Amino acid sequence: MDQGQWLMLMGSLVLGGLLAAGGVYAWLSGHAKRDAQRRLQLEQAYHLAGQQLTQARKQIEQLQRENHELRLAVRPAPRPAPPPEPVVDAAEATRRYAEAKMQPPAPKEVPKAFKDTVVLKRAE
Repeated sequence: MDQGQWLMLMGSLVLGGLLAAGGVYAWLSGHAKRDAQRRLQLEQAYHLAGQQLTQARKQIEQLQRENHELRLAVRPAPRPAPPPEPVVDAAEATRRYAEAKMQPPAPKEVPKAFKDTVVLKRAE
């Protein structure tokens, strides 16, 4: 091989290397650009989720306050104490008990062995 062929071979290798490097650079820059866009979208989504969370917490606090106020407004009034039972004299209670024991018990009904017979009219 002479000098010209070596120069052409080296030139083509250098040119091929430069083209390959340019292709790899273009491919990597596209991926880097897409990764940067994804990262930006994720940061924006994270920020939006944080704002929504803060807003939801504020709404929950407000609802809890309103619920507490409504519970206070609807809370039933305290019930009055039941009236005390009348005091019964021991002698009076004994007299009533004795009177109840002296009266004869009410007669019990004797159960019927058979049901009463009912005559049904015939259809004419």
